[in-house]
Amino acid sequence: MKKSFPEKCGRAQAVAISALFLFLIWLPAFDSFLHLDKAPVPNENRAMSRFPEFQSGTESLRKYVAGLELYYNDHFGFRKRLIRWQHKWKHELFKESSPDVILGRDGWLFYSGDNMIENFRGSNPFTRDQLKAWQNLLESRRDWCVRHGSAYIFVIPPDKQSIYPEHLPAWLLPVKKPGKLDQFMAYMKTNSTVPVLDLRPALLAAKTNRTVYLLTDTHWNNLGAFAGCQSLISALSRQLPGLKPLPLEAFERKIVPQPAGDLSRMLGQEQWTIEKANVIFSPQPPLKPLAVVVDTNLLAGRWKKGAEPVFTENPEGRRKAVVFRDSFAGYWIPFLGYDFNRVIYIWQFNWDMAFLEKQKPDVVIDETLERFLISAAPSNIKENN
Repeated sequence: MKKSFPEKCGRAQAVAISALFLFLIWLPAFDSFLHLDKAPVPNENRAMSRFPEFQSGTESLRKYVAGLELYYNDHFGFRKRLIRWQHKWKHELFKESSPDVILGRDGWLFYSGDNMIENFRGSNPFTRDQLKAWQNLLESRRDWCVRHGSAYIFVIPPDKQSIYPEHLPAWLLPVKKPGKLDQFMAYMKTNSTVPVLDLRPALLAAKTNRTVYLLTDTHWNNLGAFAGCQSLISALSRQLPGLKPLPLEAFERKIVPQPAGDLSRMLGQEQWTIEKANVIFSPQPPLKPLAVVVDTNLLAGRWKKGAEPVFTENPEGRRKAVVFRDSFAGYWIPFLGYDFNRVIYIWQFNWDMAFLEKQKPDVVIDETLERFLISAAPSNIKENN
């Protein structure tokens, strides 16, 4: 009996659905063998499971099977792409964030780790003993510098929410209590003579007519870093006469959009987001770009790529500076060296006294981001002799 057209269409549809089903079932396997998923690896803050080793024995077999399941869960086909789609849909449809990222207003992202919310709301103050521990550490470092003929300063760049609280979500309202940085500054002013530089005033002044932090990243942009560097040079000039901050007009500046920053990567959104507050500085003649040299021989250690010791040289400058730092002072590298003959940047908070004695710096600069100040224990910051 001849089949009708609707029957033929129904059969063709069933075949197409079956073929599509088989294709989708095999698609993860195709990716496992052919590596079709080109999406970047999502930031999961953990090591991915490795393929297990097979060993004889009943108990070893159970561990091997369990290991296979863990490996498959971490490596099945198109997993990277699916995770990024999930983050994208959760972010765009439901306005959800990750545990360490807060979705602010107008496209701003904020880091919420290291007890940021508690500090912003003033609900987790320093104890007297904690403040005393910071005082003891900084005074011992200042005193060491005095004995060795060096100036000293402790510099604190602010977290982004300290400069742009108006871009935080409406639900995150500050409590009218001083945060830990306010508490620390008040304590040091009353109880110590160590030079401590709070960069919040400089950044708040600079933001009145330009954006000084990256929207999708934890860091300041070059405008913010330059404002902080100007404030640092002004403060150091009290100890090292002759230092004078460069004017902003010494550099040509232009906004160059770039891929989104570390907070977007935590959300898995860097492929769909552009950072619009990235500002590139170029020195105007007669100013020349500083020579930047990576030198792992400066200080022994196991350095991660991008965090190695570096130095800048300026033949027209005099004096030497050593900067113990985190990632924020990395933005100073194109600027600070114009006021010195050599500036050495060491990405760690621990001091190495033998290194300092060899270098004989005119000034030692400790740069510590606000959130590291409020979360670190001075007892864990060691001095290596």
